[in-house]
Amino acid sequence: MLIVATLAVAASAWAGIAVGDVAAAAPLPVAQGRGADAIVLTGAKVPSLNGVKVGDIVAFKWTGSWVQVPVQVDQRKVVELNTVYGNAPNTSNPVKVNVYADAKTFTGAGSGRLGALDEIALMAHDVGAKNPPSFRTPASIVKGSGVRITATDPLTHAKGYVYLFRRSGTKLKPAAGKKYVTYSFRLDSGAYKATYHRSAGPNPENTTVSTASYTRHFSDRWLDDRMAVKVGNATRVDILDRHKAMFSPGFCGRTEDTFDAGEGAFVANISGPVRAIRSYIGANSGPYTERTHVFYDKHEDIITDLRVHAIPSVMDFWDYSPAAAGMRYANDRNTAGVAVDGTPDSVASGVAKWEKIDGPQGAVTHVDRLITNISGLSTTNYYYDDNTVPTATTQCTGDQVSYGASGSWVNSSIPVTDPHIGGAKNLQSRETLFFEAPGRTAATALNHSRQVAQPLTLTAAKYTH
Repeated sequence: MLIVATLAVAASAWAGIAVGDVAAAAPLPVAQGRGADAIVLTGAKVPSLNGVKVGDIVAFKWTGSWVQVPVQVDQRKVVELNTVYGNAPNTSNPVKVNVYADAKTFTGAGSGRLGALDEIALMAHDVGAKNPPSFRTPASIVKGSGVRITATDPLTHAKGYVYLFRRSGTKLKPAAGKKYVTYSFRLDSGAYKATYHRSAGPNPENTTVSTASYTRHFSDRWLDDRMAVKVGNATRVDILDRHKAMFSPGFCGRTEDTFDAGEGAFVANISGPVRAIRSYIGANSGPYTERTHVFYDKHEDIITDLRVHAIPSVMDFWDYSPAAAGMRYANDRNTAGVAVDGTPDSVASGVAKWEKIDGPQGAVTHVDRLITNISGLSTTNYYYDDNTVPTATTQCTGDQVSYGASGSWVNSSIPVTDPHIGGAKNLQSRETLFFEAPGRTAATALNHSRQVAQPLTLTAAKYTH
């Protein structure tokens, strides 16, 4: 999951899951118990490194000796969202948003030096022990530039440490010889700035994401159409038909396809050693609605900021392919689960703390949460399994059948969320997907839910030895 220190309080406040809910257990090292987690902190947390060239920041852990680990700095900037479309900024009624910088899009490059808004990303499985204060610092770093990052698991109180330094010379590389995620952004039309149709799509692409744990694929901005789990003895088959967006079941007026046919643009496409970032805007009459995928080696975060006029409802769900037959769907309200086989099932409704699809094909656990200031919002889970042609509920996009279609549904009206309109509310969806070997239990899924609700806490201190 994405662990941003400045969001830790907000992420746990709405979740309603307390540390005391977790059964007492012997603490595990952070690198084991939270090995799928990312450690992400802003430049504001490490002021002593502000102004340093982003390529000069390197990271080490202590395991009895210094071991270099991968670190990635992603620059962020405040832009008026019209500039993402390649247009002049709106000065009369601007919408200014903090986004990822990218020289290859109209968002533009960052400053090249670490600033307060920038994000420093590492993996929790790369943390180590606390360095003895008398031991020398690593070679090829600037003396006195060190920062010790302490990551604490609030569920187990386990701690782990990682150290940031400014390198001396160019011998050390921030990637430390590793690349956890491979992101290949490929438009059928060619180079993005020269060929992308921002006023109206579609814009076909053949974009792939690959890690040791999973592969993903995109055929257009919102067209997310492939998922294969690669952990353990998983069959590695593609189990996804579509990641779908709709107002309500069977209503085809707004879907991921209509989003792609309308105006839109990419904010950033970033491929680094620790993570990859795919961020874009434009969803029909919500041209500033923004979605950002952040891919790590064992999990994916999807952050969606709704910015649109009042709408009647909204759905965000995953419709699996016939290759998912034989898996089981479960959530915290239906822990025994139901077979994914194309035969309709009765599943208890209500907000799900977690959802899981599991079988020989692998296991994918979803943890969804909404961050909003809208009161009285009605939400529930959605599940539909039907391989008859045609199904009772019209399949607006993708294939004609439904296998284990599941996700979240805000089934009440949503007020204005477009900042251009006075009194606009905020609604952000954050979804975390964990990719694991077959045979994950409900307890494993519940633990993921608790870890998302109780992120690692991060502190930074000057390290001068």
